[in-house]
Amino acid sequence: MKRNSIFHYFYMIYGLLFVLFLINVFVESVVLTYIVGVFAVMIVPLAWYRASRLFKIIGALFFLTGASMSISSGIAWYEIPLQVTNTVPMLLFLSVLPWMAMAFRIGGYDERLSEMMHTDSNKLSSIYGKSLMTTYALLIFINMSAMYVSQNILKEKLKGVPQKIAESFVIQTTVRAFALAILWSPMEVIVGIAVDATGVSYFAYLPWLLLISFIAVTLDILISRRKYDRVLIEQEPISFSKKFIFKEISKLLVVLVLFLATIVVVNSLVDFNFMLTVALVIFPFAFLWSVAMREPSLFLKSGWRSWANHNNGIHNFFVLFITLAFFSEGFNSTSLPIMLQHSLNYVTGLPLLVLVLITVFYFVMAMIGVHPIATLAILIEVLNPLFAVWNPLSIGLVLIVSALSISASSPYGLIATLTAHHLKVNPYRITKANLAFSAMLSGISIIIGYLLL
Repeated sequence: MKRNSIFHYFYMIYGLLFVLFLINVFVESVVLTYIVGVFAVMIVPLAWYRASRLFKIIGALFFLTGASMSISSGIAWYEIPLQVTNTVPMLLFLSVLPWMAMAFRIGGYDERLSEMMHTDSNKLSSIYGKSLMTTYALLIFINMSAMYVSQNILKEKLKGVPQKIAESFVIQTTVRAFALAILWSPMEVIVGIAVDATGVSYFAYLPWLLLISFIAVTLDILISRRKYDRVLIEQEPISFSKKFIFKEISKLLVVLVLFLATIVVVNSLVDFNFMLTVALVIFPFAFLWSVAMREPSLFLKSGWRSWANHNNGIHNFFVLFITLAFFSEGFNSTSLPIMLQHSLNYVTGLPLLVLVLITVFYFVMAMIGVHPIATLAILIEVLNPLFAVWNPLSIGLVLIVSALSISASSPYGLIATLTAHHLKVNPYRITKANLAFSAMLSGISIIIGYLLL
């Protein structure tokens, strides 16, 4: 009982780490940097104990490999804690996401958008596009919580449809929407990592990521609607104002534009990396949004509870990111980057092959259970020499889109696991349903990335 109570308040430990890190961001103290590093290393065993088996294995491999490379390169053991502070901004970024989701929920936008799924037609194909786009819109603001909301709505709506068809419909519309919506979101960790690694501005990526998302959404709706054209559904008539729904969606678009504009302004005023900038913007922006809705007290009360619960469950990512720092720094301290640079000289004339191999590598790693973030970290270290030879925007596009496209079909991914649990289906059924979609989405990014070289 006592053990459970300790982990129930684990968010305080993470919170203290983030407070110390933020203080150091502004005071830039070497001593405080070391304290943050040591504190993060001390937390790892506790987080590792609560992490899932897969992340325990990945974390142990990253730590042992990275520490061995660092020590063999002549780095003193007491300098190792200094290496982990580079990934703390990623954890801070993940930590504050619930505040934006809470502001969204307080405004009742999830309920408003769910009404968009209704159609007067009795064909299942008629709600495919609406279901996909509703989930897409929800995901922009409330991330994975949108999956639960949309899947519940669709399960209720499809009660009269044969079970296998209904499950297939829910899997396709919600899981695919996840990959399509987050591939351009500034609140997606993989996007932030790629932006910082390639040195290309997020706003240089944004139009191309939006284009890829738009093309994939259009193709998916056109292709998938035919599959459900002969399936009929029973819907109870509901009364809602289309004008009101349009007004609410317009408000959301204004909020999204203001959020992106705020990131631009803050990023131009401070010399922080992209992920840290977004992390610093989220809470004050969400709070001001709640003030505009005249619900700041509800936002703070409910948001604090949501934030605490969320941070009590980020052990997997804490283990991944902190040990990832060990691996990354250890790798860079060896002669391996130079050896890879020489090896990559042989493929500088074969960019299309490299872009395709990036996608294949993501797929292979995902099929054995390796998280796309871990795969991305490895690819960044390997491909780093090519950023100076080719257009890093091209490589970054494929790194981002391929990582997120595989989230729709990876049997061990978080989205597939949650969906499989919610629908009580085999995760490999999700892989089978979405594998062609993942290939299509990655293929679009490869074509556009190749054309931009």
